[in-house]
Parts: sequence; C-alpha cells; structure tokens
Amino acid sequence: VNADGTLKSREELVRLFDDAGIDLSRPVITTCGSGVSACILALGLAVLGHPRTSVYDGSWAEWGAARGLPIEA
Repeated sequence: VNADGTLKSREELVRLFDDAGIDLSRPVITTCGSGVSACILALGLAVLGHPRTSVYDGSWAEWGAARGLPIEA
C-alpha cells in the first residue's frame, strides 16, 4: 500500500510481485506472521486478476507453533 493507505497502482503491483520473483502464471499462497499482511497481498493479486490465490490465515503464528510441521529455508 501507499503511505496514505491507498492501494498501489496496477503497474506498481506488477513490478513489485515481479521483483519478488512471484510467477503470476502459477497459483500463489500468501502467508505472513499472523495473516493480516497475507490478506493485503491477496488483495493486490485480486486487483491484478490473479485467478488462483489462497491465504493461509493461520500463517506463521499457527504453523510455527505446531510441532512436527516442516520448515525449510
């Protein structure tokens, strides 16, 4: 989002996702620490018309607390 809280332009969103190495031809699952930022990322993808976006709403708060779940770097 912009400093004033508005969503970035479509062109800026495309550039940011591209710079982050996100392949928009593939499904995307967004995640973050608690799920809030993941929802903003999913909103940006929806603005771009990305058809296959999911939000892992438990995010790291849930995944990291569960013993035995894989974590890879």
